[in-house]
Amino acid sequence: MAAFPTTRWSLIHASRQSPQETAAAWAALVRDYRPAIVAYFRRSALARDAEDLAQEFLLRSMQADWWARADAEIGSFRRFLLALLKRFLLNRESSAMQRREVGGDALDALETGGDAETPEACFDLQFALCLTRTALHGLRERYAREGRADLFAGLEPWLAETPAHGELAALATRLQVAPNTLAVNLRRLRQRLQEGIRAALAELCLERAQVDADLAALREALARTP
Repeated sequence: MAAFPTTRWSLIHASRQSPQETAAAWAALVRDYRPAIVAYFRRSALARDAEDLAQEFLLRSMQADWWARADAEIGSFRRFLLALLKRFLLNRESSAMQRREVGGDALDALETGGDAETPEACFDLQFALCLTRTALHGLRERYAREGRADLFAGLEPWLAETPAHGELAALATRLQVAPNTLAVNLRRLRQRLQEGIRAALAELCLERAQVDADLAALREALARTP
């Protein structure tokens, strides 16, 4: 079996990289997935401080070289990031409880809502959306390079929805293509989006098996979305 290609996550582990290069690679990753970090904190006991906690997490992770804690058993950036978030939040919650008695405002701060949206579930949902945005950006650039930016813009709203009656025909008229050809292009674009999402996720894993495991977890998170 061919070796799994070098990925953004495997570069974090590469011994040939300088500390500065590794730090830059880590900083780029955590900034790209900041929405997932914020979402995790927003479903925690310290939800009101989510933005501040995310900023503190990003700064401390870079200042303290937290990526050095990753080992071969943590085969994906998603799993490693989630483990760091859990540890960070546990420490911050413990500190908050030590500074005040539970009562009044403290009770309000500990409210996380009555639904089943756990911090982990919200993290996975936003992580999946980050991957989707990455894939969409790549597709948009690809179609622009091919001189088909109008086609992409016209079909993009239907990547996750079925066109209403007559909408596909109206777009075909505007783009001066046959409706059947446009339908084929829509199916192809949806397939390319799925491929792009998998490719973006593969950039965050050390091996194919972890790509499959992460993809299954993220699909489950999306399926739970109303």
